[in-house]
Amino acid sequence: MLVSDEYPWAKLLKEYAMYCAVGCFNVAIFAALYLFFNNYNSWTPYVETVAWATSFLISSVQAYALHRWITFESDSEIRSSFAKLMTVYGVLWAVSTATFHIMFEIIGISQLVSWVINTSAFGFLTFLALRFYAFPLADGRVTRKERLDAFRERRRA
Repeated sequence: MLVSDEYPWAKLLKEYAMYCAVGCFNVAIFAALYLFFNNYNSWTPYVETVAWATSFLISSVQAYALHRWITFESDSEIRSSFAKLMTVYGVLWAVSTATFHIMFEIIGISQLVSWVINTSAFGFLTFLALRFYAFPLADGRVTRKERLDAFRERRRA
């Protein structure tokens, strides 16, 4: 069930807004990596596609930490939630890399337009997959304040 008494529309929309805010940062990292690999990749004739795929994989690890701690405030077990997130992102990586390759290399749509279409097309579906599969509500929640307090306590000890 998408919404319930324990997870109302207001909470869903608040988390989606946080997901989008964190996503902007993630996309900035992704863009920086993409530009780097796009400029220094000379080992393949599909420079842009390889830059996309490589950047996506690297930025997925960074996205995991931010979404786990900031977006969903998840208390899920790290290995399990990381494996689930990488499953979601792995499917997304394969589909988005293929669509980017088709748009840019085959159809001839510009890099920027292909990039924008791809990054925005999968956003909400990814949010739902992360919320209900990788970071389910049943795993519990740790607020950012509680995490920060626990971190401070560990540093004092």
